[in-house]
Amino acid sequence: MDMLTKLNSRVEIQDLMARYCRAVDRRDWEALRACYHSDAYDAHGSYSGDVDGFIDWVSTRHAVIPFSMHFVGNCLIEFVDETTAISETSFVVFRRAPASDKDAAQRIAEVDAEVFGRYLDRVERRDGGWRYARRKVVIDETRTRPSQGGVIPAVGRRDAADPVYAWWRNAGLSVD
Repeated sequence: MDMLTKLNSRVEIQDLMARYCRAVDRRDWEALRACYHSDAYDAHGSYSGDVDGFIDWVSTRHAVIPFSMHFVGNCLIEFVDETTAISETSFVVFRRAPASDKDAAQRIAEVDAEVFGRYLDRVERRDGGWRYARRKVVIDETRTRPSQGGVIPAVGRRDAADPVYAWWRNAGLSVD
């Protein structure tokens, strides 16, 4: 693989990760589906299986989560060949969720969670685009605490009314 192709592929794979994060955080399930090849496999916490099952699982989980933000860091990409890469990407997810029954008994309405981990991905270039073929999520640490709520009223949303969609449309761009 020549250096220019390698650099271009690296940027495309990093953009794929950013699109994945935005899709989950905005609950944009069609954009999430576009990150995976149709025959992809995802081992993601308590879910392991195909992409349709993963999207059903994650959309059900996130239906009751009012806030989610993925932050990705170190992204090491190793190319197997011109159409296959293996990557390890560190992440932190900040999430607010309804309290468990135990928490509710202590009069805690919501909990804030921080999840630290890594995405281990097999990314393949097919039909001109890089997509996930196989993913394993490794959780390295989690922290939860009773939510204090936001001090400043939130403007961000977890749907198509989030400001990012209007921002891109006003620039004449597609969010896909």
